[in-house]
Amino acid sequence: MIKTIEIISLSSGILGEPFMAHEIKIGVERLQAMGLKVRFSKHALKGIDYIKKHPADRASDLLGMISS
Repeated sequence: MIKTIEIISLSSGILGEPFMAHEIKIGVERLQAMGLKVRFSKHALKGIDYIKKHPADRASDLLGMISS
């Protein structure tokens, strides 16, 4: 049974933008209500500019999620 999920942001980095904070809060609360622990990858909340400029970090998050 899955107990923990990890949120990653591989495409645009939008999760790290301030206007997404409310949506993230709602999503995390819903997942926690289902009994799940929620964590974010190291770079998931860094924002659009960071994710665009650091493709190696995006790859690192993906590989870290797969190997967990």
